[in-house]
Amino acid sequence: MENLDKGIDYQVYGLKQEGFMIEAKIVKSRQGDFNLLHSGSEWFIGVLIPNFYPNTHFDVSKIFILDENDILHKEDFDYLIRLAESVRKDWVRFSDREVENIKVVR
Repeated sequence: MENLDKGIDYQVYGLKQEGFMIEAKIVKSRQGDFNLLHSGSEWFIGVLIPNFYPNTHFDVSKIFILDENDILHKEDFDYLIRLAESVRKDWVRFSDREVENIKVVR
């Protein structure tokens, strides 16, 4: 679950453009853990991070684009659980893959 695409500039892909909203559908979900999202050719994982702010009980959901290695394992539910756990333990390590402009559609 290494971040193999550290050098990718996601702005090239239009994923961080101001005012641009990506509509993504939930493909798989584990309640209270993660959502696997799909939009066009891109795949994302939304992860619930409990107690995100120090000394609070606020949970925050963050969404990250999947890299090529993650996409290869998108059908492996156990892999996705481990990926979500990795994000929760050190979400800053994945911050270069964070996408904030996603609208989840059903």
